[in-house]
Amino acid sequence: MTTTTTTTPPSSSTSKILTTRKISNKIIKILILGTGESGKSTLVKQMKIIHNDGYSREEMLEFRPIILDNLVSSMKYVVTGMRLLDIDFQYSTNQELAKDLILCNKYFDDYHILFPHIEYTIKTLWQDNGVRKAVARGFEYELNDSALYYFENIDRITNEKYVPNTNDIVKSRIRTIEFICDNHIIRMYDVGGQRSERRKWIQCFEDVRTLLFVVAISEYDMTLVEDSSRNRLKESLLLFENISNNLFFHNTCTILFLNKFDLFRQKILFTDRQLKYFFTEYQGPDYDAERSSKFIENQFRQIAQQANCNKTLHTHYTTATDTVNIKQTFDSIVDTIVRDNICHSTLL
Repeated sequence: MTTTTTTTPPSSSTSKILTTRKISNKIIKILILGTGESGKSTLVKQMKIIHNDGYSREEMLEFRPIILDNLVSSMKYVVTGMRLLDIDFQYSTNQELAKDLILCNKYFDDYHILFPHIEYTIKTLWQDNGVRKAVARGFEYELNDSALYYFENIDRITNEKYVPNTNDIVKSRIRTIEFICDNHIIRMYDVGGQRSERRKWIQCFEDVRTLLFVVAISEYDMTLVEDSSRNRLKESLLLFENISNNLFFHNTCTILFLNKFDLFRQKILFTDRQLKYFFTEYQGPDYDAERSSKFIENQFRQIAQQANCNKTLHTHYTTATDTVNIKQTFDSIVDTIVRDNICHSTLL
């Protein structure tokens, strides 16, 4: 007796599902979360530079007004910091320049060239020893991390023919959203870090299989922009706990970036702002960056373990402004991300 087996071709609806799944496997969605100022946007810009052939000249020129604004705004912030630290100007005439700068709200023309009096003011102030002392103590009044870099490159940045380079762009303070990497479309959703923006995160949850949580480890001694009574690192721990216990992320691959490690190391090794003064639970030695950072890492690991004991937390120490460091780190985790997404798709 002969048995004939008939193979039924897949229906059009089944073919559409298979095609959709193949396309979906090429798209990897990564949700970047973290509190404000943690370095999330800088990481995304680095990914564009590393994996998407960087920025064209036209795209770089779009950053020019942003960087000029960063430069002038940083100088205004330093002047404010001098008052808080009771630092005097080296030359009394510079005090008048500083007052005029504080009152100024427009810095450049429609061609993105600094007004002459603004250029003269910020260059003159940068030569003042009082200003430089205030910049050196910037961590005491939460001066942004990019200020010194821009001041040191002030002549190049204020030139009429200035075109930002990749390092200038990485240092700039603006949110970027996505980039493309190799054979996979990697979409990184950089959502707002401030409390007021977190309600928008829910819109990014769907189909996200990788969560990249970014912590500015150097901010263990700083407070929130929107709430000066809250320690920034403790706020990150609280946010991480809320996310770890959220059902949306129960099966999500979680990666923790302990960012701004270079600044953290400088504070621990060369200042009196030791970890024990802000985290009384820390019992390790002072001026020990390795032990101090490990204590902070373990705080996050304990939270992850309590939320889901079967889930692995992938931890990396990073310096978001260092392209080489970020490339090496991202290369080490990309295989994990791809495997996790493929594994998830085969279970569907």
